[in-house]
Amino acid sequence: MGAQANGIADSNSGKENWTSLGITQGRASYGQERIWFDGEIRFNGHSRMKKAAMYNIPFCYKVKHGSVSIERVRQALSIIVDEHSILRTSLSYDTEQQYLKQEIASLNDSVYSFQLSTIQNERQMKEIMKNEKINSSLFDLEQGRVFRCHLIRRSDSSNSNDDLLNQNDLLLFNVHHSAFDGYSQYRLFPQYLHSAYMNTTSERRQRQLQYIDYSTYERQMNMSDAKHYWQQLLDGYNIDRQLTLPYDHRHEQQELRTGTGATVTFELDSLLVESMVAYASEMNVSLYQLCLSSYYSYLFKQTQDQDLCVGAFYDNRYQPELQFIVGMFTNLLPLRLHINPRQSFRDLVAQVKHLYVESMKYCYMPYQQIIDLHRQQQSSLVLLPFIQTTFIFTEEPSNNFQLYLDDNTVLSEFNIHDAENKTGGISKFDLTLSIDYEPVDTTLHFTFEYSLDLFEHSTIELISHRFRLLLKQMFSSPSSIDKPLYKLSILLPHEANLINELNITDVTCEQQQCIHQQFAFTVQHHPQKVSVVLDEQLLTYCELLYYVQLISLSLMNDYNVKPQQTICQCLDQSIEMVIGILSILTCGAIYCPLSPQDPQQRLLSMADDVQAETILIHHKTQEKFAQSNITAINIESLIENLWKITDRHLSLLSTVHVSMNDQAYLIFTSGSTGHPKGVIISHMNFSSFALGLNIMQMPTNSEVLLQLSQCSFDVHISEILGSLIVGYQLVLLHPNGLFDLEYLSATIKSHQITQIDTVPTYCHTLCEFWTVNKYEPFDTIRCRIMGGEKLYSKTISEFLPFIAPQSKCKIFNLYGPTECTISTACHAITNEDLKSHLNAPIPIGRPLRNYHCYVLDDYLEPVIPSNQTGELYVGGPGVFLGYFNRPDLTKQSLVNISGEQCYRTGDLIKLKGNGEMVYVGRRDFQIKLRGQRVEIGEIEQTILRASSSIDNCIVVTHTDNKQREHLLAYIESSTITESSSVRQYCQSQLPRYMIPSLFIILEKLPLNTSGKVD
Repeated sequence: MGAQANGIADSNSGKENWTSLGITQGRASYGQERIWFDGEIRFNGHSRMKKAAMYNIPFCYKVKHGSVSIERVRQALSIIVDEHSILRTSLSYDTEQQYLKQEIASLNDSVYSFQLSTIQNERQMKEIMKNEKINSSLFDLEQGRVFRCHLIRRSDSSNSNDDLLNQNDLLLFNVHHSAFDGYSQYRLFPQYLHSAYMNTTSERRQRQLQYIDYSTYERQMNMSDAKHYWQQLLDGYNIDRQLTLPYDHRHEQQELRTGTGATVTFELDSLLVESMVAYASEMNVSLYQLCLSSYYSYLFKQTQDQDLCVGAFYDNRYQPELQFIVGMFTNLLPLRLHINPRQSFRDLVAQVKHLYVESMKYCYMPYQQIIDLHRQQQSSLVLLPFIQTTFIFTEEPSNNFQLYLDDNTVLSEFNIHDAENKTGGISKFDLTLSIDYEPVDTTLHFTFEYSLDLFEHSTIELISHRFRLLLKQMFSSPSSIDKPLYKLSILLPHEANLINELNITDVTCEQQQCIHQQFAFTVQHHPQKVSVVLDEQLLTYCELLYYVQLISLSLMNDYNVKPQQTICQCLDQSIEMVIGILSILTCGAIYCPLSPQDPQQRLLSMADDVQAETILIHHKTQEKFAQSNITAINIESLIENLWKITDRHLSLLSTVHVSMNDQAYLIFTSGSTGHPKGVIISHMNFSSFALGLNIMQMPTNSEVLLQLSQCSFDVHISEILGSLIVGYQLVLLHPNGLFDLEYLSATIKSHQITQIDTVPTYCHTLCEFWTVNKYEPFDTIRCRIMGGEKLYSKTISEFLPFIAPQSKCKIFNLYGPTECTISTACHAITNEDLKSHLNAPIPIGRPLRNYHCYVLDDYLEPVIPSNQTGELYVGGPGVFLGYFNRPDLTKQSLVNISGEQCYRTGDLIKLKGNGEMVYVGRRDFQIKLRGQRVEIGEIEQTILRASSSIDNCIVVTHTDNKQREHLLAYIESSTITESSSVRQYCQSQLPRYMIPSLFIILEKLPLNTSGKVD
């Protein structure tokens, strides 16, 4: 039952009585129109709906005491149908007038259905109940057959008289919603059935106002005040937006649905209900308002939306004369509420009470008129109800309900919903919360009715558990009422445990050393082992250390380099590049890489930003700094100037004091303003990362790693320093070797490479080359690390044919922002990933050792695993020191979480039910189109699923000359020539607002120097 309306604001009520107009045909009421068009347009187009009925209202009485005369029931129903002409009123569409009309049929036996069945068992009874609810052929609106009675006699009935129903027999009534509502069912029908059965119908009632009269008066009402109210309430609300509930299946609003639904129910214990009743009394609100406030709170916590619209049903009998008329008066109202997450539940209750009271004043404005009004404001194309969730509250002492047909016969209510199959019902909306309150027993019965088109049963069970948890949290503990709403939690206990266990990663290192000290330690253990190779050039670890010490001493003696001084280096990939990095660190300075591929002005600007006085260059890059004031040192000249390193020299190096907390390197990363930011990483940061990586990989010192990354990408530091501090052999490519795929492939084979680190896009390019040129599998590769981009199983499947089975290659998906020292989390690829992540990105896994990962909402509260997306915050000793000379940005990026400094990554993550993280996209790529949050990553994933011929895609935003934002999709495919099939697939998978305006097909997406999509 909906709420009753009192105190109508417009000057429509109380000035004159509505009297019978004596008409038998006319235009349908707004309520009848809403139901008829909804059934015809939204549901009836689906083949599965041909035998289903969205708007049947079955209800049932059981003979509790005495016996019921079947003939007297038949006569009573004829009286009721005669008195209330809506029960014999037809609905049909007038094609000439272009509207839905109603017409009262003359009274005869065919205007309603009367049926008697004898059942042998409970199963037969449940079948009858289910049929009454979902069988649309029981009614014929065009013929005015909208009311039926089905008497159910049990085979063991105690009386052999064929005219009598006896104890436990059933009287089942069914009325189409276009002629009936909850008020008619609970308030009117029982008393009318009693009067008609006793044949005490008054003459006054036979002359009463009829429903068709109401339909006429309704259209003459002055709606000006109501229009103003609903315009203001819904101003700025986009009716195209979809509520972000945890849908299991996606459906566009205008897509035809089957209408099938099911329910999940639960009850609260009486002590909790008593607390809720007491709190409602304290706040001077109704229990209806309190429960509605609780539902808004839940929706906010579940959807993370602050602008919510819940559909509420109102009885809408605002004229005194309407209190006695059977018919469809219920109105659906869109109750929009702006939630301030920082307000308390107590404040929210007051806000909902105000919304409720005000909306009641204007509840007579029909729903479709409200929508039409709002649609005109927005120029929306939405033709159907935009409300996805509704709220129903009934207060009926149903357990004590008794209907006296006569002095000796008593009927009780029989709950038809208990008899039917919970999964064989219907659902008119995505999700409906129905609450039944029984004051006598102090019980609240909750029912979530949901659409099977959109949800799995397990998802709604979780929703019910979360809502119950929220209610217990708020009403079992008085302090929770005054907490900010964002502090309330709907995390279930097992989910809270999952989140806590995610960050049990801490390990201790017995001896912590700076990077150059770890390298020197490795040299002592493997002096004659080959350390670095480039084509025919190679150096042993001992030889590499010699050149490192040589350059370090030159920097200190000849160029007065001091500890913690920033030294830039602009070198192509070469052995000199490796020597330079280690030399800078050995003299205690800070390494700052500059890419030779960058424009000269950018290089000079970055060197100036970090206040570098010295830069290491070679003959290919010296011209870029010829006109600058910076001291450019040709590292090739220093290496050629060989001299003997004495103990005195070594003593000088030993006096260089560098602590673990000192800066090790400074690397630039892109900034949102377009100006690069300098990220400062300490020796402690890098050592913690390297420890976590090594624990994950479990490498041996026989590894041979191919160094692929450009120096503008922080992975080059991991490849070079991470390898040399654990005794790997490092193999370099000549400049531009990254794009000479034949040369690169030959290098893998000739140098027996065991480990390769690449971004997925480059891996795809490489595998494509190997496929075209029919390469044999590589025998030695036993570790492949992917990172820097989303990884899909398709990329892994492309790579696996080129790995010899005996190599037992491990493949890892690494994730990490530069600010957290290269990598933060890792996922080891399994065979299951190749099956279960065909159309979704492979997880980025769990935190590396000593890293802590927190997936949080906008208020730094944990998000719900599996359901919600949150921003990733990373803690632990791998988190950077800050941005160079940008304390403002550093302050914005570092946040205290659980007592530790954490980096706010800006990356959106979803936590899976098994504790693994899935990368969704960038927060700054989370855009709003027509008021709806849009994840670019989700659109890209859908496009990739559209065809196996699509190798890659990128979706970007574009603003036209009218400042309207559009989505553009760039697709990489060598075989697809036109995009119509891709668009059609997207239309079948995504809401309209997520469909790109333009699909641009390219044979290849351009790559930058790091091998990523440019």
